[in-house]
Amino acid sequence: MEILRAANAEIAMRRILQAAVSEKASDVHLEPCREFVLVRFRIDGTLTERYRLPPDMAAGLSVRAKVLGGMDVGENRIPQDGSFSEIRDERNTDFRLSVMPSVYGETIVIRILSGQVDFIEKNELGMLPLQKKIFRTKIGKKSGMILTTGPTGSGKTSTLYAALKLVCRPEISVISVEDPVEYRIPGITQVEVNEKAGLTFEKGLRSLVRQDPDVVMIGEIRDRETAEIAVHAALTGHLVLSTLHTNDAVSAPARLTDMGIPPYLLSASLSLIISQRLVKKLCPACRKEMVITREMAEEKLFPEAFIGRRAYMAKGCDHCRGKGADGRTGVFEMLEIGKEERRLLHENAAAEEFSECMRKQGQYSLKESLLRLMESGAVPPEEAALLWE
Repeated sequence: MEILRAANAEIAMRRILQAAVSEKASDVHLEPCREFVLVRFRIDGTLTERYRLPPDMAAGLSVRAKVLGGMDVGENRIPQDGSFSEIRDERNTDFRLSVMPSVYGETIVIRILSGQVDFIEKNELGMLPLQKKIFRTKIGKKSGMILTTGPTGSGKTSTLYAALKLVCRPEISVISVEDPVEYRIPGITQVEVNEKAGLTFEKGLRSLVRQDPDVVMIGEIRDRETAEIAVHAALTGHLVLSTLHTNDAVSAPARLTDMGIPPYLLSASLSLIISQRLVKKLCPACRKEMVITREMAEEKLFPEAFIGRRAYMAKGCDHCRGKGADGRTGVFEMLEIGKEERRLLHENAAAEEFSECMRKQGQYSLKESLLRLMESGAVPPEEAALLWE
C-alpha cells in the first residue's frame, strides 16, 4: 500500500486505472473514509489495499467517475451506474462503474473487462482431459442445451464465452443476449440489454430466435419465460448456451422443473450441465512438493480426505509478486446427458440419482476434480480446503 499523490482527481483516476489494468485486477474499489480515500484492487478474487489518497480528493474522484461513465454529475443522493471503453495496448478494455452514497462521500466500484477471450487456446479453463473432451464434443453438436451453473463469480460466463469462441465460424450464425456484454467476440452478434431504451432481456430473447441463428447464447436463465425460450430453441434445432444459479450440476434439473419446465422437455433438450468454481492457481515458479500428513489434518489445516495426498505449496517469488498464486483456474463437474440421464430426467429423478449415475460413468464431481488439480500442483491445498466443505 502506498500514498498516491496527484495534482487532481483526473490524474489520480488515470494512474489508478493504469495500475489496475497492469496488475490484472478485476475490480477497483474507491472508498472515502474520515482520514483518507482507500483504494483497493481485487486480484485473483482477493481484495488488497493499493493506495491511500487525501480525503479532499473524494469529491473530485466521484465527479471524474461520473463523467467517464456518462452519469449525472449533479446527482449524489442515489446510486448510479455507467460504463466506458478505452483502447489499451491495442486491446479494447471495458469499465463498468457503480457509484453509491455513503457516510463520507460516494463509494466507487469499477469492474474491469479486458475484452479478450483467449484463455481457451491457452488451456486456462482448468478442465481435466476427460472434461475437456466432453465439453468440445457437446459444443460441436448442432442442437441441444448446455448450461453452466454455480454461484456468482464462479466463471460461468467465461466458460460460455470460451464455447462461443470455439463454435464461431463463417458458416455459423451466433447470437447472444446479455446483461451486460462482458467480452466482445468478432463474428458474433451480441445484443446488450438496454432497459432505458426499452430493450429488456425478455424482448431481446423473443426477437433473437427470429434472427435465424445456429447458436444462441442466453446470458442467464432467470425465470420461466427465459427457460421456455431456451428449451424451445434447443428443441427446434439450435445449440443453446446459458447459465443457471445452482450449487452443482445435479441440482440443475430440479431448478428448471421448479420454474415450470416439464421433465419430458428437459429430457429432450438438455445436452450438458457444467458446475464450476474459481480457485487460485499456484505459482509454477516457486511451488514445492509436499505430502499432507495426519498431523496437519488433526490441526484442522486440511480435511481428513487430504491425508497422504501429494500437494504443492508456494511461498511467493518475484514472478508472483510474493503471493504464491498466479491467476485463477476453474474447477469443474460435468453431467453429460446420455440415454440413462434422459431416462432420469423424464422420471424427474432426485439429484442423488444423477450423482450416482455420474459416479458409475467415471465422471468427476467438483470435489474429485479439486483433488486432481491439487495433486497436479495447479491448486494450493488451502484453497482446495476452502471449497471442500
